[in-house]
Amino acid sequence: MTDRPKNNRRVPFAGLIVLIAVAWLVGPGFVVHAQEQLAIVSDERINECSGLACSRVLTDAIWMHNDSGDKPRLFLVGADGETRNVVRLKDAKAVDWEDMCSFRVDDQPLLLIADVGDNQAGRTSNKSPCTLYLLKEPAFSGTKEQSVQPDVRIHFEYDDGPHNCEGVAVDAVRREILLLTKESPLTTAIYRMPLDVGQKEQQLVAHQVARLPLAFATGLDVSPDGRTLAAVTMWEGWVCRRETDQSWDDALHDSITRIEMPQRRQGEAVCFSADGKYLLLSSEKKKQPLWRLDWESSLPSTR
Repeated sequence: MTDRPKNNRRVPFAGLIVLIAVAWLVGPGFVVHAQEQLAIVSDERINECSGLACSRVLTDAIWMHNDSGDKPRLFLVGADGETRNVVRLKDAKAVDWEDMCSFRVDDQPLLLIADVGDNQAGRTSNKSPCTLYLLKEPAFSGTKEQSVQPDVRIHFEYDDGPHNCEGVAVDAVRREILLLTKESPLTTAIYRMPLDVGQKEQQLVAHQVARLPLAFATGLDVSPDGRTLAAVTMWEGWVCRRETDQSWDDALHDSITRIEMPQRRQGEAVCFSADGKYLLLSSEKKKQPLWRLDWESSLPSTR
């Protein structure tokens, strides 16, 4: 679905006051980071990019997928904005794909695709369940299209009822899947499930970790070292660092650092670069820029 508040409701005046108060509490203004436009995504089939993940096989390529209304397929796009390959997922549905992420487990490069959009908050285990597809990052034979079978299929529900969600990430260090709901600043929250890359069919429950001062979030990712969580909305974003032995529960209650986003037409997806030094950002609509953000140099040094 295109990005809009659930049920198309406007944020009331009281909600705006909350947003202003939260912004003041989180920190004094934005931390400004170096911004660079890498390329324009040229493929007109990529018209509503909702998910973004850096390839763990190729050093200069990014995976993308569209929002609802497209086929269950992934686009491999080079740093020059040109499509290199298209991968279709066999026996998969694309009810409302909203995010994806890439990571390594036991040195195996993996992709996770999240069919989790739920604007009407009505998806349950009995009715179009939210589903995650896990697969090995495909090898490339030089062809422009190929089909792959997901290795793992995860159906899940939230422990407190259905939510709209547009941000999903994997912390491969802690073996956790994290989900960020897209709701008002008083109800937006992060949920957690265990990551199991071996069991082919799974039915899980996502448990709440923390509520967040972030309205209508559209993207989420975890850095390759498992120490930094990044989230974005259409307008802004933030990062949260955790200590080596610290849980996300504690880290998210300690502090977050707000970051300024480039001027994106309809900001949607975010991912870390393979080395973890940059954030990559994309937008919906055709012919949109791919941005790179240097966030790490401006953060306080870790303890």
